Amino acid sequence: MLDAAELLFLGRYNGGAYGPIGTYVNLRTLDYYQQAADGNLPTDGTYILISSNATLSASQIATTINGVLNTSYTSASFHARTGSDAAYSQGQASDDA
Repeated sequence: MLDAAELLFLGRYNGGAYGPIGTYVNLRTLDYYQQAADGNLPTDGTYILISSNATLSASQIATTINGVLNTSYTSASFHARTGSDAAYSQGQASDDA
């Protein structure tokens, strides 16, 4: 699923990478991260840029992902990224999934 998401959405960003404005989803933890200005992403995880809109709701995120990946997520499937989502190490990108 990570490979399909990388190809079908707006790109994959490894943790700590500099990314553009938008809404990112970490499909391993199902958290989303939104940034209203270009900047560095959280240092762990693999983030998929799903929209250049930085104000999507969880429902809009689920609808966007379902439409592209043919999945059945709901708004309850996703949560805003918090400190508890942080991994102990940066990881190995897609090998972490």
